[in-house]
Amino acid sequence: MKKINYLTLILACAALLTVMLFGKIYRAYPPFLVLTVITLAISVVNLFLIHHKKLQMRLCIYSSVVLLAYQVWIVWLLWFSGIKVVRFPISTVFPLICIILNIIAIGMIRRIIAEEEFLKLMAKGSSRGKARSRNR
Repeated sequence: MKKINYLTLILACAALLTVMLFGKIYRAYPPFLVLTVITLAISVVNLFLIHHKKLQMRLCIYSSVVLLAYQVWIVWLLWFSGIKVVRFPISTVFPLICIILNIIAIGMIRRIIAEEEFLKLMAKGSSRGKARSRNR
């Protein structure tokens, strides 16, 4: 389960890197490039937080919120601002893909946290039971 978590985070980083390197819209409009770099940095930092699961989950949530705002801004710019786009590039969907991957990672991290807390409670409960039985 932990490997799936890192796989989704790595895929989200790869999608953001692809957007940054090959997206024509993002290079033409500097605020898009800045947001892509910021979310890519958050995703890369998130990969290295192996032992800090709660912080990792919070950064996934923050990254998803930023990417959602980013996606809404892209849609607004392409549809409602008057820019005539003959066809939408596939890279405009990549932030949405990253949001989905982050949500999957959040679910996996939540399960890992619950599993670790359950194992801690079970260890405490079993050590108390042994101590009580010895005293009798």
